[in-house]
Amino acid sequence: MNYFFITGTSSGIGSALADLLAKDNNCFITGISRSEKKGNENYRHIKLDLNDLESVSKFEFGELKDPEIICLVNNSAHFSESKHFGNANTQDIIKNYNVNIISPGILINKFLSFYQSYKCRRIIVNISSGAAYNAIESWSNYCSSKAALLMLSKVIALEQNLKYPENPVKVYSVSPGVVDTPAQERIRKTSPEDFSIVSKFIEFHEKKQLSDPAVVAEKIRKIIFETHNFENTEIHVNDVQL
Repeated sequence: MNYFFITGTSSGIGSALADLLAKDNNCFITGISRSEKKGNENYRHIKLDLNDLESVSKFEFGELKDPEIICLVNNSAHFSESKHFGNANTQDIIKNYNVNIISPGILINKFLSFYQSYKCRRIIVNISSGAAYNAIESWSNYCSSKAALLMLSKVIALEQNLKYPENPVKVYSVSPGVVDTPAQERIRKTSPEDFSIVSKFIEFHEKKQLSDPAVVAEKIRKIIFETHNFENTEIHVNDVQL
């Protein structure tokens, strides 16, 4: 059996990936998010707010029966309000870092602590963003938290290869490109005064240049099931051929 723990399954990439994997009777998916998602018998939902660090700290992974693959996908993210620093809301800053880097870090640490000794394939996929590499006006919180998650991915991958060269936990930071998600809708409604390049994102939508979450999910699935073909920690979905 293949076991998946996926955060942020209520919409977007997380929802699409959970739906895709649940079609396979050899996969069992645990969805983790604030909003409940309905699924088939291969899916269960755990209601958990990643902004609530006390609750996240109490979350525990459990023993799994005859696992072939155990995979954690840190997909959930908080996209901050688009504001220049100095005008940002303090609670929004806190939520951004809680959801985008602190909670994923806690979950990764618990995942490694519990499943490091397992002999099956174990995989961590952290959903990245172009914002991890590029400074984007009004996205200071999002850019910096995604950059932190990228570096965390690289350090853990290094540690795994150094300490467990024969059977490391595979760690990936996957950039999905510009995807048609609820966050994109919010971006398009941003005032040009707060986000001078908002017209660029409106154009992405008008010209149908946004990626379908279902296609991105297919590529993430391929990475997970074909780890032998993906040696680098950093992957962009554009480089994954279906």
